[in-house]
Amino acid sequence: SGMTLMPSAGPTWIHRTLPDVLRRYAGLPIDQVFSKGEVAILSSARLEDTGSDHLPVLVEFTLPPASNAPEDQHKSALAANEAPDRPQG
Repeated sequence: SGMTLMPSAGPTWIHRTLPDVLRRYAGLPIDQVFSKGEVAILSSARLEDTGSDHLPVLVEFTLPPASNAPEDQHKSALAANEAPDRPQG
């Protein structure tokens, strides 16, 4: 299939009944990042809890420049999903 698996960002499925102190360390690494073709994954990291039973994963990646683009031209983009404000507790 030509897919490449990025090394795991760590546990991303967290059981809701675990104490907060254990939630970042105990869990299952089930949310995986794959790339294909010329997409190069640079890094992945777990983000803070957003209220789901899965932690979000932030992926930094790069695409090759268009063949007609100058070599020193760089473009970047950011995609983010912000959780609505909710009471903490």
